Amino acid sequence: MQWAHHPIAYFVAGMLVPTVSYFLLAWTGVKNERYGNGDDSDSESYDDNGVSPLVDGSCPSASWSIIDAPYKMVLCVNTSLGMGKGKIAAQCGHAAVGCYKRAHRQCPSALSSWERTGCAKIAVKCPTEEEMHAIFEKAVNKGIPVYLVEDAGRTQIAAGSQTVLGMGPAPVRVFEDVTSHLKLM
Repeated sequence: MQWAHHPIAYFVAGMLVPTVSYFLLAWTGVKNERYGNGDDSDSESYDDNGVSPLVDGSCPSASWSIIDAPYKMVLCVNTSLGMGKGKIAAQCGHAAVGCYKRAHRQCPSALSSWERTGCAKIAVKCPTEEEMHAIFEKAVNKGIPVYLVEDAGRTQIAAGSQTVLGMGPAPVRVFEDVTSHLKLM
């Protein structure tokens, strides 16, 4: 019997090659590029409004973990712009991705806990841009990851319009006095 054509040889090779590859890559220090290389525009130390995202570990969110569950992400939609449903959906998508990337750097344990507990997201109505800015400040002060979407102006609204403020993921309790007064979309 030749071992090269035996099913056990295929099985062992199928198990051995990926395992050895994994350990060789881990040993040589190859980084996991799943979340990008950090060269994107969102990796700056300050956001578009000049507010530090507090990624140095001094932020309360750096210590959030599974024991702080339940978690949620809040998408605060600027309803004063009169966006259509599809536009709102697209802008909420931008905010969710931006928050995810920000949380990956700012509070990775919280992000992991949010993923493990269902990735809850809610969209709320914000009546004015001024109210959205006040909410932004409250969220930053509480250490909540934030991402403010500004529209490019190619479809329904003017360029630079602030459409959605994404916040989180963060423990549900942290949103008290930040967005608890807003109605669901």
